Amino acid sequence: MKLSTWTATVLATPAVATGVCLLCASTAQAAPDDAGSETSSAAASSAADTSASTSTDSDDASGNSRANETADGTGSGGDADDAGDSGRLDNGDADLDADDAELDAEIADEDLDDSPVDPGPHYVPTTVRDTLVTGDAIDVDGDGVDDGPVDEDDEDTPADDEPADDDDDPVDTVPVALEQISEAKEDLREATWDSGNVLAGLAAMLPQMYLSGASASLERWQLNHALLQQRYAETYDDPFAHWLAGARIENSIQRTIRVQDQLEAAEKLLTVVGWFGAASQMEAIGQLIGTAADNGLVYQVVKMELQYNGNNPVRTEPVIYLSINGGEPAPVLVDTGSLGLIIDPRWVGVDNVDESTGYGWASYGDGSSEFLWESYDLPIGLDGVESSATEVLVVALQSVQGFTEYNGDYAGVFGIGANAGSPGSTNPFLAMPGMLSRGVLFDERRRRLILGPNPYGARTTIPGAPSSQLQVQIGDGEMTLVDTWVDSGGILGSVPDNVYGEGPEVPPGTVISVYTEDGETLLYSYTTTRKNTLSVNDSEDDPRFNTGFTPFSLGTLYFSFAGEGTTSFNY
Repeated sequence: MKLSTWTATVLATPAVATGVCLLCASTAQAAPDDAGSETSSAAASSAADTSASTSTDSDDASGNSRANETADGTGSGGDADDAGDSGRLDNGDADLDADDAELDAEIADEDLDDSPVDPGPHYVPTTVRDTLVTGDAIDVDGDGVDDGPVDEDDEDTPADDEPADDDDDPVDTVPVALEQISEAKEDLREATWDSGNVLAGLAAMLPQMYLSGASASLERWQLNHALLQQRYAETYDDPFAHWLAGARIENSIQRTIRVQDQLEAAEKLLTVVGWFGAASQMEAIGQLIGTAADNGLVYQVVKMELQYNGNNPVRTEPVIYLSINGGEPAPVLVDTGSLGLIIDPRWVGVDNVDESTGYGWASYGDGSSEFLWESYDLPIGLDGVESSATEVLVVALQSVQGFTEYNGDYAGVFGIGANAGSPGSTNPFLAMPGMLSRGVLFDERRRRLILGPNPYGARTTIPGAPSSQLQVQIGDGEMTLVDTWVDSGGILGSVPDNVYGEGPEVPPGTVISVYTEDGETLLYSYTTTRKNTLSVNDSEDDPRFNTGFTPFSLGTLYFSFAGEGTTSFNY
């Protein structure tokens, strides 16, 4: 009996589709990425001056021209991911796998050092960081009448017995993601082959391969990355070996990022599997894969542009783009010297906005301009990754003009300093999924931020972010212990007069050296120039030393978000 053309087509379609998909997958994965290398040299050049105080910095808009520079690439490498027992998924990355073969063998033969590798600012004008003053009456509705005092915290309220930092302890979500991927694979097999649905089983082959590839990538990151950090630190004095270790770290970062593409592809292909039956099961498996993708987020590389501050000839202000509540991507200054996201309301999506959760005042720089804000719980989005609802400070309408005029060529200030204290109460990055809430790496020379655990090995880690007790030496003077703000929004930085002496600024040609609290470890050192020097401030008004942008221009710095935070100066 002859099969009709239609019948033959139906029977042949799954096999043909599978073959085509396999061919496409192998082809798509065949182009290896270029291994990244750090090529740019550190330049401690000049920038604008400002320093931190009690809130965030935002520089005057005069003369601010937007930097058109974009990220010069992540230097991503294309390590192949093992596709588990379903076969090799990324067969085009064979050369990078060969590079890591030696490393994998060494991992099998040697134990890692038990001591963990420590995970790993710019400046809007910030001489005074005044935030809201509790107890002061303010005009909330703009009718010219004060509406009442701002609520004060009751200082007599006893503290909780549990340590405050307990809830801030970072959670490793990768094992959870691996378990969920394994569960999705098992559920997919049960809904297809095990149920006797051969056509659905054939259609499920490709999503199974993507799931296996994602699982292998995460497992490999778990196994290899700590050792890669260790090698990077050990080869610091060997330029070629150090570059090679850095390229392998970049490959490891990109491996975790490709996991998201693999899981997304697997989830989308479940629709095809559902054509042959078990559509309801595919929907449930798709939701499980989506949850695994969130938990499997390890790193997110974010483009950064450096903008000018006022008339300064050097780009000093780190700006990224993010969306608030689904609005258009807004340029925001990433400021380690403040806490909380404050934004121009015109950049906030208007859908599903609930009632305001509070209000207050914020000021930046010299404190000459104050802005009224109202807080809302809203999600933020960054390069396709969306957070859960988090506190966003939206500038009140009566303050919009002043806020806009005071800022540079950006729409808001994103304060991420764990112990900066104001103007907000939380860092919105803490609401990001997976391990992206761990912290952020500043890599200004390569125009990027990397969210997640510190991808590189930390040379020295100090407690506090941005505020730490450090030793500062000006020229050949004595080292002085002073509260130091490692402030990405600090522009050129400032030094109190009780550390330097009188004068409007430190003269060019002066060596600035910053050490750990015990004075034993040099964190960074540079020589001031006509374009890049420290201003001198009255210690009674502001007793802090503000680093300004210089340490960020010299190398990578990592800021952890948990508790009071930590600051890591990487190799």
